Amino acid sequence: MAQAQGYQFRCPAPGTVVEQSTGSRLAYRGPDANDPMVCTMANGERRAFGYWAAGSPFYRSGRTQLARLVSGSVGPASKEERLDYFSLGRDSNSVHFYEAWRVAGTGPVQVVAGTFDTLRLERRVQIQNTAFSYTETVWLDRASGAPVKVQVDHLNGFMAPSLTSWEATEVRTRTTG
Repeated sequence: MAQAQGYQFRCPAPGTVVEQSTGSRLAYRGPDANDPMVCTMANGERRAFGYWAAGSPFYRSGRTQLARLVSGSVGPASKEERLDYFSLGRDSNSVHFYEAWRVAGTGPVQVVAGTFDTLRLERRVQIQNTAFSYTETVWLDRASGAPVKVQVDHLNGFMAPSLTSWEATEVRTRTTG
């Protein structure tokens, strides 16, 4: 069984840029001074694990569980943390979310930008009393901390336009240009 022992999330170094197959890019300024799981971006955004908005309801309510998941004391890759929170839906009504996060393993992933030794984080999202659900898997490069691939699997007919799959077409750090 794959182990994540010894892994501790860290933000990509300042100046790291990840070009995405969607035409977007992630440009990093460095770690947030107040939260080691949050990266500051060149555009001023704060992103949890260098990918998700740090102001997201799931991160605000589940930060402790997520920190435990990616800490150096993480055991087998099948370990799971569950989040249960409320947020406003598209119609401004309160919506009850359930999420299950797990370290889905470690190992190489090949993308256009090259082959990276990664930690796979898997996030399963379900909204109570609806058919809306999806799984989002993010591959984080263990050497740089940068996300290099995202796979979104919509588990129903309702697709959120902001949830898309992509892979890195280029990863630049200060040392590689």
